[in-house]
Amino acid sequence: MYLRTPRRYTRGQKRSPISLRWLWLWLVTPLAVIGGLEVYSRRDEFGPPVHQAIYQVFEGAQRSLATAIAPTAPPSPDPALQLERAAADWREGRIEAAVNTYRAVLDSVPNNLEVHYRLALGLAMQGDLAEALEAAERAITADPFSADAWAIRAMVLDWNRRYGEAIASALRALEINPRSARALAFLAEAYKDADQPQLAVDTIERALEQDPDSFEAYRVRGLIRWEVQFDFSGARDDFRAAYELAPNLPYLALDLAQINYYAFQETEEAIGLLRDVVEQNPRNAPALLELGRYYYSGLGNFAQASDYLSRCIEVAPENIACLGLLGRVQMSLDQYTAAAANLQRAIDLGSQSPRHYLWAGRTQIALGNCAAAVPLLQRSRELGLATGDTEAATAAEGNLQECQVAVPEATSEAEAPG
Repeated sequence: MYLRTPRRYTRGQKRSPISLRWLWLWLVTPLAVIGGLEVYSRRDEFGPPVHQAIYQVFEGAQRSLATAIAPTAPPSPDPALQLERAAADWREGRIEAAVNTYRAVLDSVPNNLEVHYRLALGLAMQGDLAEALEAAERAITADPFSADAWAIRAMVLDWNRRYGEAIASALRALEINPRSARALAFLAEAYKDADQPQLAVDTIERALEQDPDSFEAYRVRGLIRWEVQFDFSGARDDFRAAYELAPNLPYLALDLAQINYYAFQETEEAIGLLRDVVEQNPRNAPALLELGRYYYSGLGNFAQASDYLSRCIEVAPENIACLGLLGRVQMSLDQYTAAAANLQRAIDLGSQSPRHYLWAGRTQIALGNCAAAVPLLQRSRELGLATGDTEAATAAEGNLQECQVAVPEATSEAEAPG
């Protein structure tokens, strides 16, 4: 129940626009400060009791002014809530969302090793290898005595093709924790990529002895079986084991999709795996690239291939592989001007693929510009001979002859690559 109270003011009264309380504050506060300064200049005459009074006046004036002038501080977000959300995204396979959150809270949790580790791994899985290496270096700074920090640095260094440094970083991890299956797995991968296959085989078996449930170890053993031992069935078994242990990580789905496509020609199965990846991680450049490749080479669906590869370029404008393959797909769609631009972009970024130069040369021929095609085709032939891609070299020679440029017969007859 509410009681009515009479009005304190009559209807005709108006409130003054000038607040006497604030007027008093602005008049009295400067006088108090000036008086305090005068007393302070003669402090030796008044002694310690007055000193204390002076300080109280100063503090009171500062508090009043601060209260009157300073805006209310905005509330700071609680990083714990963001970390909880990122962890849930990570567990459920939304790695892209988790990475974005980890980026946002990084300054608030500079010593949280899990954040740095997951950020490095997530960026690597997205194909952002330069930024992934920066994140891995920050993991070392966060905890230089963590085997996991040195291990993720080894993995990212290896993916950046810095094999010697990767091996050194993995060995440092093993100095800290000799039983780390993760460090052993990444060391084995670096040995494989550094063309030391026996060391890779021995090391990966040690990793699985230390932890029979290490998805990293199964993945690397699958790579060794596929690329070194040519045991495709065994490799697929290992990739499946890794994927079943950590189905939330896109790079494990990518490995399984690749062996299904390249070794077993199971295109639909490969596409299904990668479509699941890009559904939750629409900016995953490696998955978009492979989908473009499978739709182009496996199914002959040029329009769908162009869509995925265009998305790859949107998220990774300097991805040489996506640019080159998109150019080839656009040739099949008779989009020669666009194809020429994308292939030239790949070349300008440093492509050393004889196919990119070959396709760029053929595009110029289709546009009626043999003068521009000749140097591209000559470079394709050189790279093809240097890398053992005789199909590209032979095809380039045939196209040079179309432009009435004679070349020495240095390669055997081979079917021109697509």
